[in-house]
Amino acid sequence: MLRAVVIAVTAILMCAAIALIAHGAGTPGWQLLGVSLVVLLGTLFERWRYRRVNERHDGEWHRTSERFLDPATGQPGDVLFNPRTGERRYVTGDAQRNDPPS
Repeated sequence: MLRAVVIAVTAILMCAAIALIAHGAGTPGWQLLGVSLVVLLGTLFERWRYRRVNERHDGEWHRTSERFLDPATGQPGDVLFNPRTGERRYVTGDAQRNDPPS
């Protein structure tokens, strides 16, 4: 929900920036366009970069000694580490039973 609101507000700001540029207010228009573009790209990048907690785990994953509580569900979870890539993943609930302990 919040993500959709941020994208909608950013789209409105980009339209306002284009209107400013078209009416001769170049500097404020370009500044507004740049800021709104950064916010839009950041919002889209966030979805790609930060994945869901219970995603499929292909490859060589090892459990670490770290534990956490999922703030959304309150379930305890484990941290998995892939030594080949250095990536870390966070699993809770049913996903824990599918991963072999290391």
